[in-house]
Amino acid sequence: MGPSEGQADLSILFVADGDRLEMQSWLLAGSLARAHEGGPAPHLYAYVTPGRMANVSPLTRDLYDACGVELRPLPPPPDWRAPYPHGNKMVAASDRRETSRAVFLDTDMVVLRPLLEMAQLPPDTVAAAPEGVPTWGADDDRWERAYAHFGLPMPEERVRLLRGRGREFVPYYNAGFVAFPDRAATGETRFADRWIETALAVDHDCPVGGKRPWLDQISLPLALARFGYRTEVLTHSWNYALTRRKDYSATPDAHVLHYHRYRFLVKAPQWPALIEDFWDRLPARHHAAAQAAFRDAELLS
Repeated sequence: MGPSEGQADLSILFVADGDRLEMQSWLLAGSLARAHEGGPAPHLYAYVTPGRMANVSPLTRDLYDACGVELRPLPPPPDWRAPYPHGNKMVAASDRRETSRAVFLDTDMVVLRPLLEMAQLPPDTVAAAPEGVPTWGADDDRWERAYAHFGLPMPEERVRLLRGRGREFVPYYNAGFVAFPDRAATGETRFADRWIETALAVDHDCPVGGKRPWLDQISLPLALARFGYRTEVLTHSWNYALTRRKDYSATPDAHVLHYHRYRFLVKAPQWPALIEDFWDRLPARHHAAAQAAFRDAELLS
């Protein structure tokens, strides 16, 4: 099966497991609906662990309905060496959907512009934006050992990291926005399964340290190299970090704002329009509960 008539051949998914992520998902879901209004709509999915499905609030369920988000249980996790909640993004990515391409988003994001360009990438291409700073493997031989573990040479290409001095670095991407092929040719393995396979091999067997919480970002370029995927290196517009900016009035109308903490989001000039649109989408019977939650989180005074 393919996408329904009037919908784009693109899935956008996020994880809303637990109270904190569930509340963040309200803003993400609202912003996704707002950004894609008036055009082909992507398929939107929120994932939670099966044991939490019954605890997802009526507010969240009704907002998802209003925004066109389908709530799904996460598939079973793989055999991580130790519990790894960050790995839920890979688990969600591995679920079966009807579209040929998909985008995973971290839940602490809001979307300002349509993401439909990601549906047009070639089937052998994964898109992601470089990390801001070298959070793993900065000053030692960890990357060399990681590539050697899979019989691969160190890559010659470099990406320019997006924060600080803009350092040239080995391919290293922020896994908060990953656009990937969501289907495979008959008999081939899907990208998300290869990402998980690579992460498991790094987790259990690769002789490098400091893997957590960076295992998802360590294994992403390794999976791309192992299986011959091309990489579309995205600009900061697709994963614009709001953390500790000097001038929030200069926040661009990026495709995606990655705010990390609510206190950075409320400084952005796009915030008033985002929250006004959110109230318009949320059924009025839930306004009081959302206002109380936002006040507790210091999103509202």
